[in-house]
Amino acid sequence: MSDFVAEPTVFRTSGAILGESLFFDGAESMFWCDITAGLVHRSPVGGAVDGSDDETFALPAPVASFHPAVIAGEAGFVVSLRDRVVLTDSAFVIVRELATIPHAHAGLRLNEGKVDPAGRWVTGSMNLTTGEPDGAIYSVDARSGPPTLRVLRGGLGVANGFEWSADGGTFYFTDTSVETVYAGGYTSSGDVSEDIVLLHGGPHDGLTLDTDGNFWGALYGEGAVVKYSGTGEEILRVELPTPNVTSVAFGGAGLSTLFVASARENLTEQQLVEHPLSGALFSIDTGTTGRLPNTFLTT
Repeated sequence: MSDFVAEPTVFRTSGAILGESLFFDGAESMFWCDITAGLVHRSPVGGAVDGSDDETFALPAPVASFHPAVIAGEAGFVVSLRDRVVLTDSAFVIVRELATIPHAHAGLRLNEGKVDPAGRWVTGSMNLTTGEPDGAIYSVDARSGPPTLRVLRGGLGVANGFEWSADGGTFYFTDTSVETVYAGGYTSSGDVSEDIVLLHGGPHDGLTLDTDGNFWGALYGEGAVVKYSGTGEEILRVELPTPNVTSVAFGGAGLSTLFVASARENLTEQQLVEHPLSGALFSIDTGTTGRLPNTFLTT
């Protein structure tokens, strides 16, 4: 028998072109970005639904993903742009470039990114043009000395949906282009090994784990968030009033609310009329709790 899940409610009527990279700051706000617009949003959990209480920050588009960082003892952010990873201060002013990503061709850009349990930035690329599996997952480590860039996994069409197990020993990652979520061993040095198929079928996008060991995943194009067991069985499905659901993250009091981002991109004018909340953010009471994001560490 599944847990009770309330109907989704509108958190922000943002009209994002491509909302992504949700995370909670542990205090009062959800952070997220509109990749295409190059905007980062700080949305107070108790703020106005129309976004009038939000703060927005501009960066060079596309702003693919970002997470909290500590820079010389001060709070900031690590950010994946089109082909580089940068550090910003707390106002999203770029203070340092960490790495340039050697994309195979101009049709690639960075996409998903999250900080691993050890404080490294893990970010992946996607193919916007040919659809060939020439994307990859990279690791940027700045914990001691100059930043180092490594390739963790190649052969991906759209790198997405990153997450780690509670003990940090398993790395979950998604290739949306082949409708597959993988589970791989994750070593203390940040290497991925022996990945297996955890989920196959369905346009998997963002992914997060709750403290019960279950997954919550966004299905892009199907207008749904699905809860899966730790072994990949579907437990329940929550329908949303927009087809293109992108990113999921726990936040709010007690980290018991699942926040969900969506996108207006790739929808026809008729679809936008039929789904006027496309690009909005939603919240879902889940009956469980999530985890705070990891923080990128630098010297």
